[in-house]
Amino acid sequence: MDTQLRHHPASSFRLVLLAALVVLSLSSCGVSRHLPADATLLDRVEIVSVGDEVSESEVRANLKQTANTRLFGLVRWPMHLYCLSGQGDNFINRTLRNLGEQPRAYDPGATQLSAENIRRSLVSQGWLKAEVDAKAITADHRTRVTYFINTREAYRLSSLQWLSADTALLANVKADAAHSLLHIGDPLDTKTLGKERTRIATALQQKGYYTFAKDLVSYVADTLRNSTDVALTIRIRSGVPAAVDAEGVARAGVARQFRIDSVTVASEGPRFLKESVLEEQNFIHVGDLYDPSAVQKTYASYNRFPAIKYTNIAFNELTDSTLACRIAVAPAKRYSSGVELDVTNTAGDFGVATSASITDRNIAHSANQFFLKGRYAYENMTQLKDYAGHQFTEYGLETALTMPRTMLPFLGGRLPQVSDASTRVDLQFDYQNRPEFNRRVLSGAWSYLFTLIGGSQLRWDMAGVNLVAVPWKNQTFIDNYLSQYDSRNSILKYNYEDLFILRTGGTFSYSHTHSAGHRDRLLAGDDVRFGVETAGNVLTWLSRGLQAQKDEMGQYRVGNIAFARYVKGDFAWTHNLRFPSGHAVVGHVALGAAFPYGNSKMLPFEKRYYAGGANSVRGWSFRGLGPGRYVPKNGTIDYINQSGDIRFFSSIEYRPVIYNKLHGALFVDAGNIWTIYDYDDQPGGRFRADTFLQQIAVAYGAGLRYDLSFVVVRLDFGFKAINPVYNEGPLRYPILHPNLRRDMAWHFAVGYPF
Repeated sequence: MDTQLRHHPASSFRLVLLAALVVLSLSSCGVSRHLPADATLLDRVEIVSVGDEVSESEVRANLKQTANTRLFGLVRWPMHLYCLSGQGDNFINRTLRNLGEQPRAYDPGATQLSAENIRRSLVSQGWLKAEVDAKAITADHRTRVTYFINTREAYRLSSLQWLSADTALLANVKADAAHSLLHIGDPLDTKTLGKERTRIATALQQKGYYTFAKDLVSYVADTLRNSTDVALTIRIRSGVPAAVDAEGVARAGVARQFRIDSVTVASEGPRFLKESVLEEQNFIHVGDLYDPSAVQKTYASYNRFPAIKYTNIAFNELTDSTLACRIAVAPAKRYSSGVELDVTNTAGDFGVATSASITDRNIAHSANQFFLKGRYAYENMTQLKDYAGHQFTEYGLETALTMPRTMLPFLGGRLPQVSDASTRVDLQFDYQNRPEFNRRVLSGAWSYLFTLIGGSQLRWDMAGVNLVAVPWKNQTFIDNYLSQYDSRNSILKYNYEDLFILRTGGTFSYSHTHSAGHRDRLLAGDDVRFGVETAGNVLTWLSRGLQAQKDEMGQYRVGNIAFARYVKGDFAWTHNLRFPSGHAVVGHVALGAAFPYGNSKMLPFEKRYYAGGANSVRGWSFRGLGPGRYVPKNGTIDYINQSGDIRFFSSIEYRPVIYNKLHGALFVDAGNIWTIYDYDDQPGGRFRADTFLQQIAVAYGAGLRYDLSFVVVRLDFGFKAINPVYNEGPLRYPILHPNLRRDMAWHFAVGYPF
């Protein structure tokens, strides 16, 4: 007779709550011993403002002292964790202190300094008569500080006037006045005044005024009594001393516009790049007016060459209106190589995969980068039904040529010169031999890569080709697996047939890091990625134009091979909050959908989504989740069926610093995949609006990361929390009825999951 120990959910909850209360009480008792003698804990800091024009986040950015962090605005878990540490210097105490946050003692001096900082900040933004008062209330060894802010009325610009003794300089400034950052009615903001000085200086430099600096721009602000109107005068000096003419009359100095007289490009050591390559990527030309934007474009253009280690651009004044430009470039290490080794264990079958690569960063001395990589994999199969004792082998070859210019495919011509743009040609071949079948994949792409404004990047695959061939299938495999699906609507049969893909598409990515409050407290970063891809349209139009005949499956063919037609879109967003202690909270959301149509009733396997694994819902093994409520069959061949056309994945991960380069992770993942249509061999996998929420899998877990600076090695342990395969009962909620052997998956990987 089997005996099971059952736990009531309510009882489990009460135990967890009781444990949490015990931890809180123990840590609360230890707060005072982590504070200086006679000090009180800074409990809360509140902002009370008269008026709605002041942002609380801007005010808090000027605080010299803040209270301890409250997770979700409720409990100071980091502080309580710190207070569990003892007085000794041992591993446990150091770990608790590194994970936690030291209690912050109230400092009256810091409070008064914060009030003055807030007032000065408000004055600099135009509230010249702002008042800030700080009050502290102490009770039970805790202090609550409140800052009362009265901005009063802001001083605003009522008129603008530009003055300069240099009439030509003044005319150039006024001609660009439409781009001014100063406008009538705006507050008298010193930050805006500083930005306007920089803007004027940059605009004049772009017109050839090489020696002009922002210090030559000054302001005079006149205010009227009993009024908040400000008459602003912008004074512009030439920076050239006054001179006495032949008649003895002092004349104001006149700024000169400089032109480029000569450009010299020199290499440190022997010349390592063709002169034509350096010339075509140089935006500084003889006869042009000096322009700092051309200098920056040249820097960016040269520094993106892997063949160049660094670039230095210098100017010398030849006369009072001509410049000599000298560009010096230094070579980077030309060759690099790498070797990788992976050991795998799939259901008890051990395998090994190895690869070797070499990179030439300056092939043909043209700054073209050539990459070559070879891969070999082997796996012994003892668990696969009908094929025990057989082996899987794979050979792969990958090449890529990146050219720092925009080339036209197959024509040898060039598009107009564009800074931060390059062309990439990829070619891969994969040769797989399994006991069930042989598979060959030939892929290639012609792509353009652009670095856009703000550091965003765009990759556009002008043309991509995939040719998938399955030249041999074992008869046992055909009889036992493929033949059981007589319908044409079978994912399994479709993915063991020859297929041709002609695709185009692009990927846009954007990364940004900014201060979320005071720079000494919190940094926030966002990474956004969006991609779209389509295939088969051109081939369909050509087939129709040539009046080609469809086969018995209703498909057009190219060279007796069916081609795929689909559209696919992907979106991913990662938000990273990093604390000064090194701890971080990272959230991630990824969505994807692909729609086969026309010549295709289903997506190629290479274009389908999967769920589970080190970079997905980590309570499931690689490709072990979905689609929808699909129940996987026994045997390793089922990975074909565990794929889908729609993907949703989200995760939140807390990444504390444990000790030195050893970091930890606590995470919750949620997601799944679904199919667009009903397929015979994927029952329960179709996406339906009224049921998909119940089919979202949830996992939780913990992990370790070791940061080697150049790479992060991680080990994650994921546990199933909600299993969408089941509608109800204990198997649907493993978090309440855990079974480690059934519900845990561990993942060893390189790099962060997102």
